[in-house]
Amino acid sequence: MVDLHAHVLFDVDDGSENMEMSIRMIEQSMKEGVKMLALTPHHIRDLYTDAMDRKEEYEEKLGFLREKFDGKIELVPALEIMIDEKIMSDLEEGYLMGYNRSKTVLVEFNLKDYPLYSENIFYNLKKKGYQVLLAHPERNRALMEDPEKMYHLRDLGVLFQLNAGSLLGQFGEKIQSFARELIMKNLIHGIGSDGHNDQRRDMRIRHAYDTVKELNEALYENIMENGPRLIMGEKVEVLPYKPWTEPVKVKKKKKKKKGLLSFLKH
Repeated sequence: MVDLHAHVLFDVDDGSENMEMSIRMIEQSMKEGVKMLALTPHHIRDLYTDAMDRKEEYEEKLGFLREKFDGKIELVPALEIMIDEKIMSDLEEGYLMGYNRSKTVLVEFNLKDYPLYSENIFYNLKKKGYQVLLAHPERNRALMEDPEKMYHLRDLGVLFQLNAGSLLGQFGEKIQSFARELIMKNLIHGIGSDGHNDQRRDMRIRHAYDTVKELNEALYENIMENGPRLIMGEKVEVLPYKPWTEPVKVKKKKKKKKGLLSFLKH
């Protein structure tokens, strides 16, 4: 399994507070069965910029954690970049980076809005050869209220990363239901724990992969195939999306047939 989104790098954002917590988080991830883990500290202009303002420190911390785990899990450098109008120039100038320092970038909206200027940015990023993965769209209020916006983003080449906690109901029933609907419509292309610590916002992710497999096996296979490619910055082929109005067929679990003895007991 691959975890495309986690705030494991310590003392750079609202994620891991110290080296010891980072180690515990990675150990949790390994217990979940994760083989490749992206370290995606926030980059939010005027709020969280330490990861890139202190690049040498980022590299030192990454190097320490890699040495600590000695190849038992692959730790991949990346960022979670809050969309703004300078993202293109910052990427082109090398200030910001994508997964494995590639042109596959993890981008986020704030949780309430759909910035219209983002459409032009995504169009231009695609022209420049970037592959954009939008973090946790299921948590965005504007997208939840108007899912057709997600189809427009897909047509601009944007891919979508689901938070494992959304499927656990960690952010409420509405978000959980929306997440399941996105899975059924082939509108999810990768999974991340979005782990911020080793307690409430932890590294659980296996259940999310299991839920995708249960709801949409073809999508599960596509995500399993594409996960290692995305995290290493390679281009991927994804399944065509299904119209939002198309009825969703949810798999029903087969009921076990009762034998004669079970009836005799009543």
